[in-house]
Amino acid sequence: DEFDKMGGEQQALLEAMEQQSISVAKAGIVCSLSARCSVIAAANPVGGHYNRGKTVNENLKMPRAILSRFDVIFILLDDPDADRDLLLSEHVMALHSNRNPRSNAQSQAPSERPTPGPSQQRR
Repeated sequence: DEFDKMGGEQQALLEAMEQQSISVAKAGIVCSLSARCSVIAAANPVGGHYNRGKTVNENLKMPRAILSRFDVIFILLDDPDADRDLLLSEHVMALHSNRNPRSNAQSQAPSERPTPGPSQQRR
């Protein structure tokens, strides 16, 4: 998480991803260790919103060399929708306050139930 905020540590990770080894220098001893692992990283776009008119590295302000080392890049977009966000937040709050969100919605009178937003009405 927060891969975009690593700064200088990205270069050390780049060596491991490109060379599949890590160079270590401690107490006058220099060695190269084999590095076989998978890297799963998450990064946020600059300014908090993904600009569809820009490339991935422009949105993340990450060097192309690091991005090219990943085999798969998923872009998850959250389109703002106040109605859907309200339903999701109420559901999460009900789950974490030990209430059953389904029984709460069923116990409300039909006029009190939240109406689905435009994105739910299309389904």
